[in-house]
Amino acid sequence: MRKCILLFLIIMVSVAVFSQDNKKNIYSGGMLFYQPGFTISKTNYQTLKDNSNSIGGILRFYMADYLTAGIYGGSQRTNYPTSGSENSYLSVGYGGPFIGLSHKSGKFRYTLSGFGGMGTVKNLHIVSQSANTLTQAFFSSTSAFVYSPLISLDYALTPKISFTIQGIYLVAKYEKKRLYNPTLQFGILFNR
Repeated sequence: MRKCILLFLIIMVSVAVFSQDNKKNIYSGGMLFYQPGFTISKTNYQTLKDNSNSIGGILRFYMADYLTAGIYGGSQRTNYPTSGSENSYLSVGYGGPFIGLSHKSGKFRYTLSGFGGMGTVKNLHIVSQSANTLTQAFFSSTSAFVYSPLISLDYALTPKISFTIQGIYLVAKYEKKRLYNPTLQFGILFNR
C-alpha cells in the first residue's frame, strides 16, 4: 500500500510540475501525511479506546460547477497496551470511491463528500512476550466494509499546490463488530 501511495505521489508531482496553468481546476490529489485520530472498538479480547495514527491519499476530480468524485484510501493504526506487552495493535486499511460537493472561492476550496469501500481490519493481541519473542499472541485479519463522511478545507499556497485539512469519521463493519475512528487529516494536494 505504501509503494502505491508513493508512486501516486510521484505521478502527481510530475503532473503538477509539467502541466500548464489552467484557471479552472480539473483535479487535485496528494498525500494526507499527518492524521491524528481516536479509535473506539471491541476486539475479541478487550474494549479499545486509544489514539491512532495513519497515512493516506486522495484524488479528487471536479465536474460541472459543484460536483466532485474520486478515490480515497489509507490505513489507520492504533497501538494499545496489554498486561504482557506494549506492542499490540488494531489497524484498518481501506480504499474506494467517494462523491460529493465542492466549491472554490478565492484561495479556499470547501468540500463535503461521502466515502465507501472495502478494507481489512487486522488485530495483533499480545498476551505475553519475552524481549522480542512473542510467547503468546493472537492475530486476525478480516475483510470489512468501511465508510465515512469527508469534510475538507483546502488553501491554495500556489496555483498548483494546496494545503488541506480534512475531518473524517471512519466506521468499519466486520465480524458483527464496528470500529469507529474520528480523525483529522493534514496534507498537501497538487492541483491541475
